[in-house]
Amino acid sequence: MKINFTNINFDNDIKVDSDIADLNLKIKNVCSNLPALKITENSDLLNLTIEKTESFKKNKTKFVVFGTGGSNLGARALINILVDQPNNILFFDNIDPLFFQNQILKLDFETTGFIVISKSGSTPETLSQLGSIVNIANEKNISNILNQNMMVITEFKDSPLFNIAKKNNCLLLEHQNDIGGRYSVFSNVGMVPAIIAGLNVIKIHEGVNKVLSQNDLSNSLKFAQMFKYSIFNNFSSNVLMTYSDGLNYFGKWYLQLWAESIGKQNRGVTALHATGTTDQHSQLQLYLDGPKDKFFTFIKSNYRNKGLTIDSQLMETESVDYLVNKKMGDLMHAEQDATIDTFKLNGFKIREISIETIDEEGIGMLMANSIIETIAACIYFDVDPFDQPAVEQGKILTKKYLS
Repeated sequence: MKINFTNINFDNDIKVDSDIADLNLKIKNVCSNLPALKITENSDLLNLTIEKTESFKKNKTKFVVFGTGGSNLGARALINILVDQPNNILFFDNIDPLFFQNQILKLDFETTGFIVISKSGSTPETLSQLGSIVNIANEKNISNILNQNMMVITEFKDSPLFNIAKKNNCLLLEHQNDIGGRYSVFSNVGMVPAIIAGLNVIKIHEGVNKVLSQNDLSNSLKFAQMFKYSIFNNFSSNVLMTYSDGLNYFGKWYLQLWAESIGKQNRGVTALHATGTTDQHSQLQLYLDGPKDKFFTFIKSNYRNKGLTIDSQLMETESVDYLVNKKMGDLMHAEQDATIDTFKLNGFKIREISIETIDEEGIGMLMANSIIETIAACIYFDVDPFDQPAVEQGKILTKKYLS
């Protein structure tokens, strides 16, 4: 993974405060001791998760994951890198009642594995999903089968979900209490669905450790400083533009990571995600010709000579000469480079992250780097990266309205 900045002179464009050395040391200490990253050093724990998950997979043809936010997006981001997407894993995060009912009633509970994830063990959406399938199982007199086919990932403490799992002898895996939901992708929360999907989770952890072993936070610090200390002081949006379809859910995961961590006390920067080439036809006009208040990160890969061959005779007949003797990947790569160069030529301050292949190690590195830079930005903005106090009022009101 290579990172390059363009149109930025960090000596002139960034004016840091006098306490920057102390803040940088704090960032280094927080990240080097962060349980969400250090868990990747525990190979025994990962091997135990692999063993339990492989055993859980037996005699099941389909899997359902209940979880919302960090209990869902990280795993989906990992699985999304697979070109051949598994069709036997269903994720439910939203609680649209009609969609949920339609999908759940199609399932054969005897051959379906249910994975229920909630750090607190009291997430209303997840409990409602669980309660719905328990009701179905009771009506069909198959409660024992459901309990045998259920895995619960939650903190080992007194909570509705933990108590339900214990009472019904469901398989219980721990959600570490010192790892927040949006940071939990490298724990059981992300690893269990990834194992079921056939990913090499050891390689994912190796990617994280590769980032940590480099012991070089300079690029992450530079990125975070752009939003706090730029002399232009006009970056209100952090735009992530990815080209691979395999990074669509990485984009969704990144939005939660950034937004829920930094958006506090009337501070922060809004994260946006765009997908090239799709959003070149929807968002690019605004980005290039609208307000110059956005910093752009492009995640690029090598697509040359990949994919299906475009029929040359057809292209010649219609005088589409630039597609003669080309594959679809050649067009993808050209559009990617052309868009990035357009930003460069127009003076935009951008960052390029180059990943040759989007595989398990690559996604591990990318997510670890994202966590580090998010925490760095939070510390520069003097906000807590690990809480989300503003959402609590909505939770309280929801329970009130249901009473």
